[in-house]
Amino acid sequence: MSETIRVNFNLPVPLFPLPEAILLPQSVAPLHIFEPRYRQMVEHTLDGAGQIAMACFSGDGWKHGDELLPDLKPVTCLGQIVQHQRVSDGYQIVLHGICRARIDTMIEPEGSTLYRSAHLKPLMDQGSDSIQLDNVRAEFESLLCDTELSQMQSVGMVLKCMESQQFDTPTLLEIIAAALVRDTDQRYAILAESSVTGRADIIRDELLRLEHLLLLAGRQRRMDGDYNVSVN
Repeated sequence: MSETIRVNFNLPVPLFPLPEAILLPQSVAPLHIFEPRYRQMVEHTLDGAGQIAMACFSGDGWKHGDELLPDLKPVTCLGQIVQHQRVSDGYQIVLHGICRARIDTMIEPEGSTLYRSAHLKPLMDQGSDSIQLDNVRAEFESLLCDTELSQMQSVGMVLKCMESQQFDTPTLLEIIAAALVRDTDQRYAILAESSVTGRADIIRDELLRLEHLLLLAGRQRRMDGDYNVSVN
């Protein structure tokens, strides 16, 4: 999004919790909102700033329905509703990730309000020098262009973003993480990490793991092909 999005951290923000971190800064998430409490949340949000914090459940109690209001992990991704449509059972919305934020004070449902909110504090990026970021950018470009990862369709989109020169390195790392990191624990680790180079380390390790899996899959396909040739 090209326009500047303002966030008033003096006001509480509605919380939409899910089992995993599906929203990262600079990414978008399409969501189907159908539970009554979250339909109400969207209605209230659309009447205001249009911002929701995507939170993650902590622990396993939510899996068994043991907790009416499960504990949440401390770091959220604050998102802006950029599209919405009313449907028969609720809303279809598209949420654009704005920034990382830490839950400061929880506000539990009360009276006619069915959903939780929280006062948030922005999780500010710890800066890195330009030479360091240039090295990170070059390393990731090489990793995506010169390894098995280049075969992946989503990598093509990331490389186009790199080539355009419209995105700085911290933003590119967010794009890479959103497009290629699927492990739920690693996605939350990236969300919770305030250091740009720290996020780069997590993403690099995950891409190297993915490259290894692709190499193993390619080796297995070649072995299967050799076997088929030999028996024919």
